[in-house]
Amino acid sequence: MPHVSRAIRIAGVVFGLALVAISPAGSVAAEPIPGIDSGSAGPGAPASPPPVVGLNNYCAVHGAVGLLSNGRTVYCTRVARTDAWVWSYSPDLMPIDPNRRLYTCTDACRLPDGSFVPNYQRCGILCGEPPTSGDIQSGLADCFNSGAPYQECVARR
Repeated sequence: MPHVSRAIRIAGVVFGLALVAISPAGSVAAEPIPGIDSGSAGPGAPASPPPVVGLNNYCAVHGAVGLLSNGRTVYCTRVARTDAWVWSYSPDLMPIDPNRRLYTCTDACRLPDGSFVPNYQRCGILCGEPPTSGDIQSGLADCFNSGAPYQECVARR
């Protein structure tokens, strides 16, 4: 008699699985909750493009990828010795907070008194400034100005 009881249990499990497999609820995908993006576009759907952001702006989604208005890729990167994160050409640790520089750059970088900032005190291309002499001598400036990604140009040096 124990064999009959076991056979009935197995048949019950098989029958239960068959019901789940053919039930309408088992074949309908769950609807997304309106207003919530799960981050998955689903099979065959194009991924949403990265947001357009500003170089050196602070960012909140650590490690996120963004685009500048000119199409260059930037990364939400941590600033060394701080808890700040900024949009940078490099996904690596940012050596300085570009928003805390004591100078401004247009065609040249100047201190508040109007004097030029020595190249060794500047951030250069990484911060969106005119290239430093090191950026030029290493070939980083030429590579970057050709449109190549910053990381690729750094790797070529």
